[in-house]
Amino acid sequence: MNFETKYLIRWGIPGWVFILFSYVTYISYENTTFLGTEFTVPQLLGILISLGFVGIVLGYLMHQIYFSLNWIFSKQSSKIMSKIIALIDDEDDLGIRKHEFDHHRAYFTFEFYWQKQLLLIPEDKRNYIAERHRYLLTTIHGLGALVVSLGLSLISVGVIIFRHELNWFTFAIIFILGYLFFSVFQGFRYYSDNLIHFQANFINSFVKKELKEEKLRERIEIKEQK
Repeated sequence: MNFETKYLIRWGIPGWVFILFSYVTYISYENTTFLGTEFTVPQLLGILISLGFVGIVLGYLMHQIYFSLNWIFSKQSSKIMSKIIALIDDEDDLGIRKHEFDHHRAYFTFEFYWQKQLLLIPEDKRNYIAERHRYLLTTIHGLGALVVSLGLSLISVGVIIFRHELNWFTFAIIFILGYLFFSVFQGFRYYSDNLIHFQANFINSFVKKELKEEKLRERIEIKEQK
């Protein structure tokens, strides 16, 4: 699977989930065929392809909503830094001070330190750490966007039910959405904590020089931040 396909699917899933639950709830009340009328097979395929692209756009926007709410307009980076610092043996080595935790620059400094240390270890170990870090980060962001999608789906389905009335089918949809929202959110928290411990433990290994090669340590000088 190439780069573009992977990202299209990743962005599309939240949008497709929203479209699926919202439309299924809508047609359960309207008792109509697809989009209220009948179509030929080619027309139906064209509509499905169009909805597929719409889902990708919606999913991408949900990724941006998640990122904005969870990072830009919140103190999530400060919470992460507090947890990471608590797990690091020698926090002074990072050059990050407590008063910086209310600003994103503390996390930016940590990210720079993390990348700098990766350059000092053998390529095979560096590739493993980088791939594992990428996997955890991608999973976290994907689950975060899906949480937004399920939350918006609950709102959309709730509005549709409010305009009509609750029945056994829509009650089942609400139950499924609620269960999925709770499960995905728990998965989001699990992988977030996993990443925090992963980075903190490797930082401890970096500081102890357990992963570095002597030649690399001689070639690259790390100046302590004061």
